[in-house]
Amino acid sequence: MKFLLAVSSQEFSESTLRMGSKVAKSFGAQLAVVYVGPKPKELYAGRVSLARDTLAKWEIYHPGIEVLRWAFDDLKTSGFLENSDDNGFNPLNMVEEKDRYRMALPGSYGQDIDLILREGDIIDELRRECSEDEYTVSIIGGSKGRNMAHDLLQYLPTSVLVMKNVNLDHHYRILLCVDDSSATDRAVRFGATIAKQMNFPVTIMTVSKTEEFGPGYSGAAEAASQHLESQQVDHEQKFITGDPVNSFIETAGEDHLIVMGSSSKSALAKFFLGSKPMKTLEKANCPILVVRDK
Repeated sequence: MKFLLAVSSQEFSESTLRMGSKVAKSFGAQLAVVYVGPKPKELYAGRVSLARDTLAKWEIYHPGIEVLRWAFDDLKTSGFLENSDDNGFNPLNMVEEKDRYRMALPGSYGQDIDLILREGDIIDELRRECSEDEYTVSIIGGSKGRNMAHDLLQYLPTSVLVMKNVNLDHHYRILLCVDDSSATDRAVRFGATIAKQMNFPVTIMTVSKTEEFGPGYSGAAEAASQHLESQQVDHEQKFITGDPVNSFIETAGEDHLIVMGSSSKSALAKFFLGSKPMKTLEKANCPILVVRDK
């Protein structure tokens, strides 16, 4: 299993990197940290291959090198990387691979993490990166500057974890949103893994717009509870009547990690029909993991 985590700077990506790497470690996943920078200006358009540039040129042309250096050092400090080799990060070890640049890391580092530099539009480049490898989850920050999370949820082939309003000092609960959709079972398994490894209690929430909870809803809720019990995860169960999205948002507040499933409906269908994950993502004030059904 491999997770993709996008960073932009230490200032804006520290909480995303810290919590995202903990989630990746919960799954025993390899982590790829990617920085997407702008295409080089015309002044540098004729430069030689980046992979053969000097260290000085790397640092001048690409501030992303320093961002990746910070990310690498922070992952060592946090304990995600357990190797103590001080020679792990060297910009001269960047290797050109098609339309990206990847750092070749020595020893056991390379078994745990990839450091990747790409150039271009961030949405397009993350989509291309997902075509390079079989990523399970893409992790991004909850930037308010553009609706990037919405775009990525529509077009990336992976599950998406959006780090909205992350407080590293807060002990989160998981709000596990359960219904009869095809992605619910996988979302339950993802939520249980995170809860068990990070010691997060879970609230299983099933919301119906009517007073009646059909066999699909009640069966999915019971299956979720049984799975959490089998994993010895502390949990409670709620059945709510009302609007699903508003109920999720009101319950989650800022102290939950929302976990919910999303079917592999086409982007065009989602645009016209909408979806609970899309609407929940837009309104949520806390981290949210949207799990694809495959």
